[in-house]
Amino acid sequence: MTQGVGVGPEGRLTDLVSLGALTSLVPRSVLDEAIAVTEAHEQRVRKLPAHVVVHLLMALCLYADDDYEEVAEKLTGMLSYLPGSRWQAPTRGAITQARQRLGPEPVKEAFAQVAHPPATPATPGAFLGRWRVMAIDGFVLDLPDTPANVEEFGKGSAGGDETVFP
Repeated sequence: MTQGVGVGPEGRLTDLVSLGALTSLVPRSVLDEAIAVTEAHEQRVRKLPAHVVVHLLMALCLYADDDYEEVAEKLTGMLSYLPGSRWQAPTRGAITQARQRLGPEPVKEAFAQVAHPPATPATPGAFLGRWRVMAIDGFVLDLPDTPANVEEFGKGSAGGDETVFP
């Protein structure tokens, strides 16, 4: 393939794979390093190179209710609109085979490179003694209904003077 407008230096359309925030949080350089460290290189040029498969696996997690083809279309859909492109999104079978060829190691390595708590020990409120403070969305903590607690934390978000669980 010849190099065209917007096509990567090797001239491969798959170099343009993008899904906004996903590719900004886990850039291609991280994927390339994870693939190199785990020696998960392709033996030949494929429609689904290893870096695309890793991004596709992450996208499958983001779009858990969609099937393989829909997620692949979201990830690579713009490739078919390039002038002169004959790109077609991969089939479910092709994605399954690519996942099996890749294995779990590059995904684990990419995760290890980018996943870290955003708070540092210097972040106010991030630690209680030696313990990192953590909450999950919708976290509720029941406290005794004392005047000191009401003054510090207020009543529940339902409003009113009385809470359901004093």
